[in-house]
Amino acid sequence: MVRAREIEERPSLRGRVPNHQSDRERVTDLRGLGNLMSEKVTDRTAKIIALLQEKVRLEPFHRRIFYSVFGILWSSGALWLLIEWFKDPELGAARTPLQTFSMKIHGAVMLIYIAMLGTLMIHMRRGFALRANRLSGSFVIGLNAILTLTGWLLYYIADDTARQWSSVTHWVLGLVILPLLCTHVLLGQTWSKEFFQTDNKSSDEQIREAESDITG
Repeated sequence: MVRAREIEERPSLRGRVPNHQSDRERVTDLRGLGNLMSEKVTDRTAKIIALLQEKVRLEPFHRRIFYSVFGILWSSGALWLLIEWFKDPELGAARTPLQTFSMKIHGAVMLIYIAMLGTLMIHMRRGFALRANRLSGSFVIGLNAILTLTGWLLYYIADDTARQWSSVTHWVLGLVILPLLCTHVLLGQTWSKEFFQTDNKSSDEQIREAESDITG
């Protein structure tokens, strides 16, 4: 009774008990807030990663246009090469009418193809950010750069030896880029399926792995 009276009479003592309870409540509230923020950060991270994973793959309409342009470009170049291999040797360096036609198609579509490559910048940036299919993608980028350079040399260089080397390099890499692009697409589809697989990994484990991949 004396202790209770002292607490009632002394304001400093009377205020300590509520303050002590308030501190514990604050600690509990802070812990709850921390857990809530952690859940929000995890959820936000998962949504960001899911968005990046979704946007790495080209939209269907974008893919159809790109594949169509690439198919015409590759086919016209392959047609020219096929005719070159089997034409009459007496013609020498002269072109057949079909070769001339195929080269006109090849040159025109090449301009569209280079413009299409420019539309893949977001695809490449997000793929590299997620470390998705980077090796084959790097090879595709490198081959396209060399093909662009050798094609430019074939149009504007005058030296016969340099033109010959440019021609051989151009058609060899031109033939190689088709299976390489197909490999890149197949590997990308495999990566997309495995990125959020739930058979062997929990969602938290997948998110942690994706976060570590993004942050390096």
